[in-house]
Amino acid sequence: MGTLKEHSLKITEQQYHELPAWSYSVIVRYAKEGFNSLKSLHEPVSPTPEMEFGSLFDSIMTKGKQTLNDYAVVDISVPEAERKAIDYIASKTNENLDNLSREYFTTLCDECKYQPRWGYLARFDHINAYRSYYEIKRCGKKTVSQEDWTDAMEMYSIFRKDEYLKNLFGTKNTKDIEYLYQLKFVQDVLLDSGRKVKVKIMPDLLVVNHKEKTIQPVDLKTSSAPAWQFKDNFVKYRYDIQASLYTDILSLVIDKDPDLQDYKILPYLFSDISRSDKVPVTYLYDPKDISQVNGLSFSSKEKTYQYKGWFALLDEILSYEEQQAKVPSYIKTGEPNDIISILER
Repeated sequence: MGTLKEHSLKITEQQYHELPAWSYSVIVRYAKEGFNSLKSLHEPVSPTPEMEFGSLFDSIMTKGKQTLNDYAVVDISVPEAERKAIDYIASKTNENLDNLSREYFTTLCDECKYQPRWGYLARFDHINAYRSYYEIKRCGKKTVSQEDWTDAMEMYSIFRKDEYLKNLFGTKNTKDIEYLYQLKFVQDVLLDSGRKVKVKIMPDLLVVNHKEKTIQPVDLKTSSAPAWQFKDNFVKYRYDIQASLYTDILSLVIDKDPDLQDYKILPYLFSDISRSDKVPVTYLYDPKDISQVNGLSFSSKEKTYQYKGWFALLDEILSYEEQQAKVPSYIKTGEPNDIISILER
């Protein structure tokens, strides 16, 4: 009996993020922001508080107790200036504060522009006042507030008590069922243009039913709005791209394994929950209903919406990057542009 584990990357989450391959997060940034995003497309995005909370909840759901290896609950209030300085110092060294030489400590403070007019002793005393925070950061842990931790654990408890979700997000593998959390894959993909690219994915959960020969992909979502309003975020964040890209890459993986070739990848499931009401709702989306080029399409209030698929978007990105394009392809620089045609795009 084959298992998807054999085809997954045996690397850490950090190593996965550093892997030089295309991902949903990069493609969707272009899908949302368009041509103007190209100049910063490959730069890391600073996480918002909402994104950080979502990552915490994901970790609790997918890693369980291992989350405590990565997170620490902090009740102390650290002023913004000291927090930024400590975060920077901890990113450069994991030494005890007392072991840092005067010269090195001063250099680090200078580099992060922490109180440049102060002398060594004043800077050290103010940083040392929040030593407990530094001790957490130098161990490589992420810090969360008690409120965030309490909310995330309450949401976790709701998932574990819900009759549908507790079975979907199972924890005990059997001979027939495997619950595979956050496996990492990378595959070579041949685009319609003939370009060959590497694409990586890390699904939150794959439920593999060896008896029925099915693979159920599942993704966790946390929203600020109630989960019953998920349709707005589905379009805004182009989760259709995530579903189609992940399904396509999984198809490439199983096609290479004779034991898995006849397994069916089921329509994607998105389980969403909000801190505002803590009522989880799950949605189904079948990416097989669309092509990789012509993506999400739907009608609402007598208007039809059509979005490009991830194949077309990635080809577009690569074409612009190869040409070092200065304007989008629909803009002409050597002659006038018909403004009405552009408005109607």
